[in-house]
Amino acid sequence: MNKKLKSSKINIRPLTKSEKTLLTLLGIVLVVYLSNRFILTPQAEKVSSLKTEIVTLDNEIVDMNNTIKKEDGIKKEWEMLHRERNEILKSYFPVLDQAQIIYLLNDLIADDKVDINDFSFTNPNSEAMGELAVQNMSISVPYSGSYDGTIEVVKALSSSPRRIVVDNLFMDRESDSNVTGSMSLKIYSLEGIAETDPEVIFVETADGTREGSLFASYDGYSDFTAAGGAAGGAYAGGSSGAGGTAINDRDYSKVYTLHDFEIRNYSFIQSNEYIKGNVEPSTIKKSGKYSLRFEYNMLAIGQENRAYIDLGSEIELKYPPDSISVGVNAFGYSPGTIGFRFRTQDGEDIDVVASKGISWLGWSDVEVSPPQDLDLYPLKLTHIYFEMPFNRDDIGVFLIDKLQAFYPVNQDSQGNNQPIYDFYVVKSGDTVTDISRQIYGTISYKNEIMKNNSLTAGDILPVGKVLVLVRR
Repeated sequence: MNKKLKSSKINIRPLTKSEKTLLTLLGIVLVVYLSNRFILTPQAEKVSSLKTEIVTLDNEIVDMNNTIKKEDGIKKEWEMLHRERNEILKSYFPVLDQAQIIYLLNDLIADDKVDINDFSFTNPNSEAMGELAVQNMSISVPYSGSYDGTIEVVKALSSSPRRIVVDNLFMDRESDSNVTGSMSLKIYSLEGIAETDPEVIFVETADGTREGSLFASYDGYSDFTAAGGAAGGAYAGGSSGAGGTAINDRDYSKVYTLHDFEIRNYSFIQSNEYIKGNVEPSTIKKSGKYSLRFEYNMLAIGQENRAYIDLGSEIELKYPPDSISVGVNAFGYSPGTIGFRFRTQDGEDIDVVASKGISWLGWSDVEVSPPQDLDLYPLKLTHIYFEMPFNRDDIGVFLIDKLQAFYPVNQDSQGNNQPIYDFYVVKSGDTVTDISRQIYGTISYKNEIMKNNSLTAGDILPVGKVLVLVRR
């Protein structure tokens, strides 16, 4: 038994030096392989991925820097697109409101050679235009009158500030000089497509307080609209809102409304990153329906510490007024300066301080005398600005409304008041009626235009002819 146990023993000889070397090499190879397989290769892949990500981020940084460099161009493009959008919106009715449509039609169809006593409206319906369902309404308009008068009515409708389509026109001869018939109009609305102010036509009214009349205006009421309800365009002194003229008995000056802050979109432009704020419409107003609410939170540590209100490029002054005023409703005192920025035809900006500090509460008229050098004119009033003194900070709100220009009354050698004239260059397709409607908002001044320019009925207006027009 003992012999068997002895014979089953395994004799293990010691490893030779060569074998130990080989085993050591094998271990090193295994360590290298495992390290490469599970450590070095994943790390290399991760490094490669990070390098790719770095290249991608570098490209994004380059793109961002390029975008930042184009900031001014992008802002100008945005402003241009914003204005184009507003122009498109102004061409359509925001809602199909019969009262506003009738008011506009009554103003457009003012030719005394055509009688229209009735408007018949259909129910609103939807019409597919591309991928949009556009709301529209048809209007049947029976008429009678002269042929020329009928054509003038059609032209007036085609020149409407809110798009009106003459869908059908029926005409029969009633007598040798008169025709009778009906026309079918179609009104398109942006209702459900774009957000706009539903009240597009403002009808100015005065509350009566005098005994004996339900419609008498209150004592002290001053009507700033000219006869016929005209609203001047940019050519007529730069009015971009409802405006007109009046004689101020106190200082014998003519007053022109340059801007009444009735539009709903303005731009707040800060001079540096520490200037914060916003501009938006407010129903607390001095005239019209809205004023402009100006909110600011300013830390004056920059080289220029201003916030600008962009008024666009429509307010143009042909020659120097005595003064310009704007109503400012202050809710608190402030060391900030209110000023106006004018721009010459050469693109030079001229800043004029209107008020150093706000030292009042409630509404107050802030007045400024614009540059009086006639060589600088015509000037455009492009911005109102609010500037904080250096190393000051302030927060607040104030309202702005009723921007006006005051001109002296012109008198002849006999002391009679004379109107102020402007000039209009005739374009292709212009007629006296079209010019009256375009400039004054009504055809009521066509006879005045003909008289002041020695024109007679039937005269053809050559392109380039300069017409004299009374400013209103």
